[in-house]
Amino acid sequence: MPQVSSRTLSSSAARNGVLRAVAASLSPALLLFSGCGGTLLSVPNATPAPEAKAVSAGPQLGYAWKSDDQTLRPILGIAGSSLVGESVVSAGTYTAAGSSAISGIGLLVGEGGQVYRMTLPTGTPEQLGISTTSAAKFRFAPSGGAAVVYVPGAQAATLVSGLNRTTPQIRQISVASPLLDLTVSDSGTVVALLQGSPGASVALLSASGSSQTLASVGRPGGLSFVGAGEDLLVADSAVNALTLIHTVSSAPSVQQIPSGGLLKSPVAVGAARSGRWAVVANSGDFNVVRIDLTGASAPQRIACPLQPTQAEPLAGNGTFRFTPVGSSPAWIADVTAANPSMLFIPALPAVSTAAGS
Repeated sequence: MPQVSSRTLSSSAARNGVLRAVAASLSPALLLFSGCGGTLLSVPNATPAPEAKAVSAGPQLGYAWKSDDQTLRPILGIAGSSLVGESVVSAGTYTAAGSSAISGIGLLVGEGGQVYRMTLPTGTPEQLGISTTSAAKFRFAPSGGAAVVYVPGAQAATLVSGLNRTTPQIRQISVASPLLDLTVSDSGTVVALLQGSPGASVALLSASGSSQTLASVGRPGGLSFVGAGEDLLVADSAVNALTLIHTVSSAPSVQQIPSGGLLKSPVAVGAARSGRWAVVANSGDFNVVRIDLTGASAPQRIACPLQPTQAEPLAGNGTFRFTPVGSSPAWIADVTAANPSMLFIPALPAVSTAAGS
């Protein structure tokens, strides 16, 4: 019998076990919403779910860093039937972390600032020979084989490529203006949002340290590469616009993407791995917006019970997490579904600051 990886569908018995654990933790109102799949009418109140053990087999959506207790936790199960598991690292050992649900690779920052690579969920963290601070952000390439590590406002970043190889390659990047955001393609192309006066510039960063301006935005609303290629999505929060820049590393060309007037101060953008769907998280209302990049269907609003703050890719072609994991339910959606809607991940117990945890 072939082995089942942590990112593949397990037996029905395993799925049912996750479902029972989720169901036991939820209020009747929330169960009713989940079971019928209907329109969300109100934000449910959920009792914190029991913490499940991290597993190396069975369905798994990815990982989430929880900053209040400094833990990296697996999201076990499948969309619509999932819960947050116990941390794969000891609480308080690391000060920041990021991960790729596709490659199963995590990057962690130790108390001394050293950056570690970890094969999730049970690998031994290995130092990469680079350092940063607890304010570091991590942006992974769509396939998870490369990542950029940076601190917002700094003028330097680190590209780590070959994360799934024995010896990853490290490249330091310097820029002339403060970094607002960064992203990297599967081939290692790095694009940054650099602070301007006013607004920001979208800049292609070369290995030599030079940069090429691709576009400008009034107020950054997120950026993301599309699938395995070199096309880049950029959201402008000032004018509620989405731009697709084709082939950024060779012959860039700019295309404005119609959004049907649904963008409201975007804060994050993502793309399905197939390249068909874009998703934009609004900060001006409680919605995310799905946009068909082929133009075959109209933009669609997806209501989110909590304020969307991110568009974190999870396992699969187009499932994203839009709110943090914590003492409130986290909300996710598969934007490739025929009629996508928000699905919950049950809340965790609140961290007690009085206990010093």
